[in-house]
Amino acid sequence: MPTLPDREPTIPELFSLRGRAALVTGGSGHLGSAMCRALAEAGASVVVTSRQRDKAQSFADTLPRPFEQSHHGVALDHIDESSRQSGFAEAVKLTGGLDVLVNNGLTRSSAAHDLTNVTATEFDEHLRNNTAYFILSRLMRDHAVSRAAPASIVLIGSMYGVAGSYPDADRKSTRLNSSHRT
Repeated sequence: MPTLPDREPTIPELFSLRGRAALVTGGSGHLGSAMCRALAEAGASVVVTSRQRDKAQSFADTLPRPFEQSHHGVALDHIDESSRQSGFAEAVKLTGGLDVLVNNGLTRSSAAHDLTNVTATEFDEHLRNNTAYFILSRLMRDHAVSRAAPASIVLIGSMYGVAGSYPDADRKSTRLNSSHRT
């Protein structure tokens, strides 16, 4: 019969990210901001990315620091190769090494379409977004291997990318066309 430990770990101990660093693409957006706060509350040093560095840093400055960890804002457009490479390298430099990647960035097309009316250009946009997730995941994998350290990669897919969830989103341009719903 297995012996039980003298003491069971607490939930905060089980889910602690103290001493870890997380990169969140689209970190200042609707879903990204919630993920950044949760990671920070769990003890991670969070790197918030946005296409605009000032926006990323402004949000990073608001994140909780329960263990006096540091948070950073980095400009990273995950669709653009040079921005992806430089943003990832800057995040590594700022943190000394990444442990978690949350692929949450999104290139939002100007209108929400379904399979009956999506254009080839809009469809290609979504494929570029998915390809960027893959390439960032590979960067994270290569980084973890070079450090001989474990890493976690979280890929986010959400209806918010189509329906619009940002408080400042233009609801008219992102509203789903109800005539195509079944």
